[in-house]
Amino acid sequence: MTTLQNATTRVPVVPVVAAAVASQFVDDLAYLVLPPVAIIAPISAFLAVLLTGVGARLVTRKLSGPSVARTGLAVGAVSAGIGLLVGGFGWLGMILATLTLVAGVAGAVVGRRNEALGD
Repeated sequence: MTTLQNATTRVPVVPVVAAAVASQFVDDLAYLVLPPVAIIAPISAFLAVLLTGVGARLVTRKLSGPSVARTGLAVGAVSAGIGLLVGGFGWLGMILATLTLVAGVAGAVVGRRNEALGD
């Protein structure tokens, strides 16, 4: 017989919000620094997605177990929410918000050793 263990984890709120806000507003700062040329301007949106993954990795570097993925999800969700509020709720905004959410989880999880498998 298998018993389920309680899967409650604590997500560090302040680092999650700081990483999400930083990734979105560094994106806006890059938009102000880069010339608003039609080819260069969309790079700032993908910079926010990339920075969300990096921020999730930094926030979760000392965590282990299920809290890693949950914290990455929190970073991605907060960053995506801020991006939608700042950029608008159009179809492109929704696609970028989805990519930002996935980047938060992927940034936190990818490249870590799997403790369950003993890797």
